[in-house]
Amino acid sequence: MTISKQWLPSLIWLASQMQKMLRPKFKDIKIWSEEKMVSHKVVYDHADPHLNFSMEVHQELQDVDIHLEVRISNKLDATYTTTLNSTINVCRILNFANKSPVGRFVHGFIREYGNIIDTCPIPKGKYKFIRHLRFKRKFQGSYFINKFWWPEDPTTAILPEFEFEIFYQAHLLDASKKRTLIMNDHFTGEFTVQDVNNLKPGIFAMLPKTP
Repeated sequence: MTISKQWLPSLIWLASQMQKMLRPKFKDIKIWSEEKMVSHKVVYDHADPHLNFSMEVHQELQDVDIHLEVRISNKLDATYTTTLNSTINVCRILNFANKSPVGRFVHGFIREYGNIIDTCPIPKGKYKFIRHLRFKRKFQGSYFINKFWWPEDPTTAILPEFEFEIFYQAHLLDASKKRTLIMNDHFTGEFTVQDVNNLKPGIFAMLPKTP
């Protein structure tokens, strides 16, 4: 394949704008929800990396536990594996967000992407994360997170590439603490070093630079 000389300056400029970044590639996304109580969707856009999450609550949720299992394995040597297994309570997280400076900072960062759940019990209603609009609006019946992405830093490119597997569950708790599964998701994929020209520095850009 030959390249016309008139395109060379553009190609050189484009190459100069590229940065190496450790980014995910999702292989499979499986979601399930108890439709009588809640329904949700998860969509990942690889070209302009961001996650879209939408959830419609059909019945008021008095109390909810989130259970998360994560497995991370080095692609070159699977003996280097890290696992996380944790259960957290939504109401306690919201209480932490309201009282802790760190919690308020993280909560405020996520709120930049729209309207998020901020009360417990969780009422029926729509929350929408709208990053590209200047206003936030609640829609009766559903909750949304739109165009969310975590802050990036090019130094992650020195890290080894790895595969990941994520299990995410939500359980409704009644007055007697009996648990009912209402959401059950499974994600698999890998983090690979990629050449990108759309770095999303986020809050990392606020950190002081060292000489």
